[in-house]
Amino acid sequence: ENLVLLAAVIFILASTSLVFMAYLRSNFVSPMEVVLNDMHKFVKDPLQPLNSRGTGITNPELRELHTSLVKLGTLLQLAYGEAGAKVISASLKNAQVKPDVGKIVNAFFGFCDIRNFTDLTEVLQAEVVKMVNMIAAVVHEEVCANHGAPNKNIGDAFLLVWKPRQKPGASEVADASLKSYIKIIIELSRNKELKKWGLHPDIQYRLPNYRVKLGFGLHYGWAIEGAIGSKRKIDASYLSPHVNMAARLESATKMYGTQILISGPTFGLFSASVRRLCRHIDRVTVKGSTQPMDLYTFDVPEIQSYGGKLEDQVNLDLENEAFFEKIHPETSNEYRTRWAKIMSFYLGGTQGKKADWTKCRSLLLQCLEQWPSDGPAKAILKVLDSTADEHGFAPEDWAGYRSLSEK
Repeated sequence: ENLVLLAAVIFILASTSLVFMAYLRSNFVSPMEVVLNDMHKFVKDPLQPLNSRGTGITNPELRELHTSLVKLGTLLQLAYGEAGAKVISASLKNAQVKPDVGKIVNAFFGFCDIRNFTDLTEVLQAEVVKMVNMIAAVVHEEVCANHGAPNKNIGDAFLLVWKPRQKPGASEVADASLKSYIKIIIELSRNKELKKWGLHPDIQYRLPNYRVKLGFGLHYGWAIEGAIGSKRKIDASYLSPHVNMAARLESATKMYGTQILISGPTFGLFSASVRRLCRHIDRVTVKGSTQPMDLYTFDVPEIQSYGGKLEDQVNLDLENEAFFEKIHPETSNEYRTRWAKIMSFYLGGTQGKKADWTKCRSLLLQCLEQWPSDGPAKAILKVLDSTADEHGFAPEDWAGYRSLSEK
C-alpha cells in the first residue's frame, strides 16, 4: 500500500513537473529565445528589418519587452542610418558607445535643398515642419528604392548617399542616383498635398506662382564614413571634400537655372544611354581646387498640369533602362545636338584655344528663341557678356574653363 502511495506521489510530482516545465518553456523560455535571437540578428546586421510582430511570444510582459526593443532598434536605424550600422553593432557588442576610426568608401553623394525655405518658414511658422516632412518622405522613399540611403536631414536640406557594391555596380548605381532625382522632382510636382501648400495665399503673395521645388547636386568620390562626435552626441556621417562638392553643385543650380547639376566624375560613370540624355553645360574650377571639372544637367520634363508633355499619372516604377527609355529630357535630340556645338565654341577644346564666342552667342540666342526659359543658356550668355573682350571674343587668357563663384 505504501509503495502504491509512493508511486502515486512520484507520478503526480513528475506530471506536475512536466506540466510546469512545459508551461515555463511555452511562456518564458521560448519567448526569451525569440527575443535573444532577434537581438543577436540585430547586433550582427543593424539594418535588417526587425520582427515587429514578435511571432511565437505569448507572454504579454515578454511581448511588451520585445515590442519595446523593436521600437528602440527602429529608432537606432532611423537615427544612425546606413552609415551608422557599424556604430550600432559595435556599441551593442561592447556595451558602450564611442566614436572609432572611420573607413574610406567610394560613393555618389547627393545634396538637395528646398528652394525659398526662408520665405516658407516665415509664412508657415511651425507648420513648415509638416511641409518639410512631406518632402522628406518623397526624397527618402525614392532614394532608398534606388540603391541609396538618406544620411542627414539638415533643416531644409538632405544629404544622400549611394554606395556601389559588386552588385549593383557603379554604372547601375550611377543611373539609379539620377533616376532618384528625376522621380523626386516629378513626384513632388504631382503631389496634391504639396500643391496645396504651394497655393497658400500668403506664400503666393510673397512668391507669386510659387510651387515646391528642390535643387540637386550629384558628385562621385571618396569619403571617410564613421561616427563623428563625443559621448555627448554622435552622428554617423561622411567627411570629405567630395561631400562638400555635392553641396556646392546644389548651390550652383541657382546660377544655371536648372534643378539638377551633375559633376564630371559622376557623368563618366553613367551608362552610355543615360550620358546621351544629359547636357554638358560648363567647365569650372571650384574653391579649394585648381582642377577643372565638367558640369552636366538632365532637363527634367514637366508634367501636363504645369504645361509639359509628360502625363501626370505616368508610371515611374521602372528599372533603369526602361525608365530612361520612357522619361526623356525636356530638350529634344536636335536641341542637345545644337547645344553640344555651343559648348564646343564656348570652351574651345581642352586649352580653350579653339573658342569662338561669336558663333557661340549666335547659337545661344537661337536656343533662347526656341526655349526662352533655358537656364544654362542664360547662364552661359551672361558669362560671354561679362567676360568677352570689346569685339565679343574670348579673352586672351581663356583656358577653356572658368572659376565658379558659388561656394
